[in-house]
Amino acid sequence: MANSNPKDWKVDFSKVRKAFPLDWVFERMLGAIPKPMSGTIRYSICPNPECGASSEGSVKVSVKDDTWKCFACNKHGDVIEAASLYLGKSPVETALELSGADTDAIRSYTPPKPKPAIERDDSALEEVFSKLVAALPEPSRDGIEYLAGRGISPEITRTACRKGILLTLPSNPKEAKEFLLHHIGQDLMTRAGLWKEGSKAPAAAFRPLVLVSNNRRAAEFRYLRATRSDEVKSLRYGTIAPWGWLGESKQRILITEGCIDLLSAVALGTKRSIMGLPGCENWRPEWFETFRGADVLAAFDDDDAGRTALEKIRPVLEAAVGGPIGTYTLPPGAKDLNEELKLKLGLKM
Repeated sequence: MANSNPKDWKVDFSKVRKAFPLDWVFERMLGAIPKPMSGTIRYSICPNPECGASSEGSVKVSVKDDTWKCFACNKHGDVIEAASLYLGKSPVETALELSGADTDAIRSYTPPKPKPAIERDDSALEEVFSKLVAALPEPSRDGIEYLAGRGISPEITRTACRKGILLTLPSNPKEAKEFLLHHIGQDLMTRAGLWKEGSKAPAAAFRPLVLVSNNRRAAEFRYLRATRSDEVKSLRYGTIAPWGWLGESKQRILITEGCIDLLSAVALGTKRSIMGLPGCENWRPEWFETFRGADVLAAFDDDDAGRTALEKIRPVLEAAVGGPIGTYTLPPGAKDLNEELKLKLGLKM
């Protein structure tokens, strides 16, 4: 090439974007395995080298409508931005390198298809969660034992169950399916999106730990055990909504990542009221409208995602409070509040 200055190279970016499927970059360049989900394809590898690969169950990157987003590092973009990040080259250099790829192989590539997007019926979901709370006034023995293994006492587990934010289905999937059919019914679960058409059982029957938001409009279903690398950690249904625990004062507030960390904070002895976010990136500014003048302490996970999310939410919280907020410092060896609790109790990490 006569002119070696990349700034002077002429590239038709629209042509490159049209020729190269975004999923091809993730699968052929990054070696990621596609995970079809409702309305999207997920991957466990981020093109950002600083974020990189996670366990297969994390599926932290979403690809939809020719764009991608990583929920861990918050990077996002199109096919050129993904390849550019991964290769460590400029968009122009990346586009030229993509243009030199085997076009026959690309033409023969068939992108994965996402599962049909679920048309959520929020009123049906709220009815499902309300019926579950009414039908499960006490936690199961398996649920108590599992949470005790994570440092959360039976007393706290029972209190959370009475509050309706922590429920436990039967541990046996067949029994859980029968329980759900008896108390909820297949028709309502189908309308709520919990039972997919053509499925023999709802996925929730295999994840007996249910964490229900305080407004009964959202819930997470989890295993009563540690997840394997090839498993999705939790199934979330409903809108974005937080968990809450009323402490001795509404003016001293602790904000955590998730419900398990909320319960861990209670077990660690905090007297603050607690708001558990459904993921460090999942929150709404209106949730903090009553925080004016409050003493707010944020206890996010000590990892890249947690630190990035904290800096993103900090100005929103400080605007709501009308001043600075505090940041909770985890002890050495703990990446979140539950790990701190297990360290304190001498439990196996």
